[in-house]
Amino acid sequence: MASTLSEWTTHTITILTCDGRLITGTLLGYDQLQNLILSKSYERVYSTDGPVERVELGLSVVRGDNVAVVSDTDGRVEGDESELRADPIKPIVQNVT
Repeated sequence: MASTLSEWTTHTITILTCDGRLITGTLLGYDQLQNLILSKSYERVYSTDGPVERVELGLSVVRGDNVAVVSDTDGRVEGDESELRADPIKPIVQNVT
């Protein structure tokens, strides 16, 4: 994954975290533990009751152990976000035995 992340540095990426957050921002850097540093980041919060809420985060660090999915994206959403409705993303649950 590190080689892919190096190609995405300075690109806009979207991260799905293990606790169900969807964060988009410009990848500034990362380390061997997949801790990610994002600039101009924001979180999209989905709800069935209202439109998608965009929460500005600015400069942020996402811990590598909380990263479930990393996607290269251009930061755009097709269509009007004010019309989107969805159930919030559920956290990823790990089975510990």
